[in-house]
Amino acid sequence: MARLFRSLPRHLLWLLALSSTPYAWSEGGTLRVGLMHTEPWAFYSQDGREGSGDQKSQLTGIFVDMNREIARETHLNLETSTLPYGRINKELQSGETDLTYLIRSGDRDAYVDYAGLLFSFHSIVLARPGPPLRSYEDLRGLRIGILKDIRLNPRFDGDGELHKVEVRDYETLVHMFLGGRLDAVAGNSVSLPYLLQKRGFAVQSLPKLTLQKTEVWAQMSRRSSQSAMLPRLRAAIDKLRSDGLFEAVLQRYHPARPEESTQAKRSIREVSSTGPVPGAASPMAER
Repeated sequence: MARLFRSLPRHLLWLLALSSTPYAWSEGGTLRVGLMHTEPWAFYSQDGREGSGDQKSQLTGIFVDMNREIARETHLNLETSTLPYGRINKELQSGETDLTYLIRSGDRDAYVDYAGLLFSFHSIVLARPGPPLRSYEDLRGLRIGILKDIRLNPRFDGDGELHKVEVRDYETLVHMFLGGRLDAVAGNSVSLPYLLQKRGFAVQSLPKLTLQKTEVWAQMSRRSSQSAMLPRLRAAIDKLRSDGLFEAVLQRYHPARPEESTQAKRSIREVSSTGPVPGAASPMAER
């Protein structure tokens, strides 16, 4: 075997080493990427067959897949960690996190540089079965669950007359909604349908109000020590978006349409919940 390797041309040996080392192809320093820890964006799933004894926790999700493609295109080492939504902003401000993927918000303009548009979705409100949500005024009087510190729409975000209940993550939001503790939930058009569909509910039957179309951007901390990599990131993200790769990743996590799913048959009325729900916060104070 040793004689065989000695006989190989040097460039083939280099290629073999490249393919066997996860980050051997990386050029430049490491960027610390903070990903919002929630399904379907970045979460831990079990890899391995049920009961086989070889199961291990594996980070997966939309942002995980997109980050992997950006790393390949840029030849950068993008080291990921999962964070609560509220902590990402703090780490961008301090420079502890170099890069993240979030909706574009004026709140962050002072401490991030935008590395490229990834995709767009909608900010929506879903209500329990009943009268349709025909206009914004139909939200009055409803207990509406939202993620703490989330930005969905300027009018909605600043409306102190709405009864908003803050929670720490989308999973808690959906749990309280299905348990009857909320009349409606507000969030993005990917997370809410995904989590409701996962629990076997037909999202298409729920009253829905669209607040606005929202863009999701790669965002780099202005305090990052790797700011010189920003042009490379921008070029790679523009190319991947033009090639349709980000849209393809989204489609892999998109809930099945009603005619494609035989499981999304249950009604929210069938679900009840008892006991305290971790993560629930008091209604927001009027602003």
